[in-house]
Amino acid sequence: MDLALIVLGFGLILLGLLLIILIALLGRVRARGGGLILIGPIPIVFGDRSLGVILLIIALLMFIPIILFMFMTVAGW
Repeated sequence: MDLALIVLGFGLILLGLLLIILIALLGRVRARGGGLILIGPIPIVFGDRSLGVILLIIALLMFIPIILFMFMTVAGW
């Protein structure tokens, strides 16, 4: 099963790269980019300014369940 998941992962990465190349060759799309890195409780957001707010919201949505899980394990739930 592990080998099947690895092959599936590589296949999805390859499919994504092929889609990016295809879209770039068509030349109809203006590219924007950004990223989000969570180092502990500190989110680092970089990239296009219009994506900054969206990425910050995603960071908060990822961070809230982590904090809740930490408090639940400490409380013994």
